[in-house]
Formats: sequence, C-alpha cells, structure tokens
Amino acid sequence: MKVLMSKFNNVLNGRPSAREDFLRIKQIVNGVGKTEIIELDFEGVEVLSPSYADELLTSLKNVYGSEKISIHNTSSGVSETFKALDIKL
Repeated sequence: MKVLMSKFNNVLNGRPSAREDFLRIKQIVNGVGKTEIIELDFEGVEVLSPSYADELLTSLKNVYGSEKISIHNTSSGVSETFKALDIKL
C-alpha cells in the first residue's frame, strides 16, 4: 500500500506532527494484508526533520516491523535526513 507523505504536508517537522501522522497512516493501512508492504512515498516533500523521521519510522516499525516498510522518491533533503539518522529501509 502506497502512502503519499506530501498529503500530510511538504514540510514534515516535529515529533507531535509525526505522532499525529502515524495515527493517520495507521488508519489508512488498517486491514492491509500481512504480506503487503507499506510504501512511504516522499515525492513532493521538501523538508523532513530528523525528529519527525525518527518518531514516525520508530512508531511504524514497532507496529508493523521494519521489513514491512519501504521508502520511495526521496529528494536530496529528505535522503540526507535518513542518512544522518542512519535509517536503512
């Protein structure tokens, strides 16, 4: 299931926003088959803060497992955040 992160905002910033977005994503993917991958598509996202990325991905991994999450279409700013956090999905 593909989740377009730009629908949340093109600037993704802060742990409180990430917690809210995690709950929204959880509703979106509710009922997804056990073998289906959750694809986070960052096309159109200009800024991704480390605190947002950490909060969102940690929450998703805790619920669904890291093998069920994939990241796509990261701009240079977004991919730099993932590199800084040493996030490999």
